[in-house]
Amino acid sequence: MRLTVNDFHPEVLKLFDQYVHARISRSEFVEGAAQYTKGNETGASLLESLSPKFAENRRVQPDDPRIHASFVKVDSPNGHGWVRGYLVKPANIQGKLPGILVVHENRGLNPHIEDIARRLALDGF
Repeated sequence: MRLTVNDFHPEVLKLFDQYVHARISRSEFVEGAAQYTKGNETGASLLESLSPKFAENRRVQPDDPRIHASFVKVDSPNGHGWVRGYLVKPANIQGKLPGILVVHENRGLNPHIEDIARRLALDGF
């Protein structure tokens, strides 16, 4: 059974937010969450329940032959550094295609966002 946000104490969710934004350590999350556990739950089991399962939810593998995927480095036009991106295109491009720029959430480029980009490439973008 997949748990939802309503299955967790609000304080556990606050602690998890602090953990994923690196404001507290894993051990601080586990210790703080332990006070909201029930039965044989532990703070560590709450962390496991809240952590995303990227590999389980992947729909398009990175090496799918229908796409070309690569990480690219894009330099700032004004010389202020660079940004790392994930470029995915259909493998058999026929002429010009529309493009979509997927902007990730504040937690950075993660396997879920990469999978979204691969799905869009399969849809012809």
